[in-house]
Amino acid sequence: MKPAYKLLSVIVLGLALFFIASWWEGSLSKSEGDSIELGKVTFHTSLSAGINESKDLNKPIFLYFRSETCYWCIVFEEEALSDDRVIDVLNKNFVLISIDQIRQKKIAANLNVWSTPYMIFFDRNGEEILRIPGYIKKEDFIVKLDEVLGKIKV
Repeated sequence: MKPAYKLLSVIVLGLALFFIASWWEGSLSKSEGDSIELGKVTFHTSLSAGINESKDLNKPIFLYFRSETCYWCIVFEEEALSDDRVIDVLNKNFVLISIDQIRQKKIAANLNVWSTPYMIFFDRNGEEILRIPGYIKKEDFIVKLDEVLGKIKV
């Protein structure tokens, strides 16, 4: 095969892979606009929208870092974020924000989050209350929710 044909073949193959990867990334996204449903809970996907709602409603924030390909995120969402008790506590007491750790790298880096799942609770004044790095079982998450609620005096 002539060098020119080899080069052309490599370019065509590279372009094909690029377009397939772009399509694949787009098809993985569950996000619709400024919100996403994870488990049975709806989260803001915009940090600024969530912070504004937190100020308007005078509610603390539950900030959940995840990624589309994170196995333990999916398990947490199917177990904890689909549990009626967890849903009730989160919806009544917090403004919910989900950050995609891969797509929203700057936010994750600014908060020193380098893995998923990762959760941070903030009080009404934006002060950090608690971090939960990594996967946590539903029962343990409920205990942490009670702990956070005790600190913020809902």
